[in-house]
Amino acid sequence: MVAIPKPGKDSSDPNNYRPIALTSCLCKTMERMVNNRLMWILESKGLLASEQCGFRKNRSTADHLVRFDSYIRNAFAKKEHVLAIFFDLEKAYDTTWKHGILSDLYDLDFRGHLPTFIDGFLSHRLFQVRAGSTLSDTYEQEMGVPQGSILSPVLFSLKINNIVKSVLKGSEASLFVDDFALCIRAKFLPHAQRLMQLCVNSVQDWISNN
Repeated sequence: MVAIPKPGKDSSDPNNYRPIALTSCLCKTMERMVNNRLMWILESKGLLASEQCGFRKNRSTADHLVRFDSYIRNAFAKKEHVLAIFFDLEKAYDTTWKHGILSDLYDLDFRGHLPTFIDGFLSHRLFQVRAGSTLSDTYEQEMGVPQGSILSPVLFSLKINNIVKSVLKGSEASLFVDDFALCIRAKFLPHAQRLMQLCVNSVQDWISNN
C-alpha cells in the first residue's frame, strides 16, 4: 500500500493518509470482470436500495439534491417543520465487516464461483506500507476492503445497502456510498425531534450490529 495524504489535512498526522492498495494488472482485469458481472446482477434484479446513488450508472448527487429540495418545498407548502441529519462514516472502507459482506451475498442468493472468488479476494490479505523508499513489516488486513481496488466500492455498497431498512416509516433517507442523510417533517417541531431521535437510535443499532 502507498499512503496518500488527504487534501487539506495535516500531513504530519498518520491518520490523515489514505492507504491505497496497489495490485497487479492481471488482478485488476479479473476484478473488473467480476465487478461488471456483479453490478449487472445487482442492477437487473433491483437488489440495491433505490436510495443509493453512489457508483451507479445514470445516478449522481444531483438526484439527492433534487429530492431534498422537493421534500423541503412540499413540507413548507403544508407549513411543516423539516429536520435533517447528515452522517459520514469515519474510515468506512477500513472498518467494513468482511464476513458481513459474504453473509449479505448469501442472503441475496449468490452461490457458486462469484462469492467464492470474493471470499478468497477478501481473505488473508497481507500488506506493507511504503513511505518513500522504506517498507514496513508485513501485516494481515483483518477487516475492511482495500482502498483503490476496483471491487471495493460495490462490496462496500452491498454491506451498507440494508441501512435504509433501519429507517423508520415516514422518514426520508438518502445514501451516496458512505454518506447517509435522514429527513423528517412534522407539523410541530417537538414531534419532529422525537421522530428524528427514534430514527437515529434505529440507525445506530444497525451500525452497531453491522
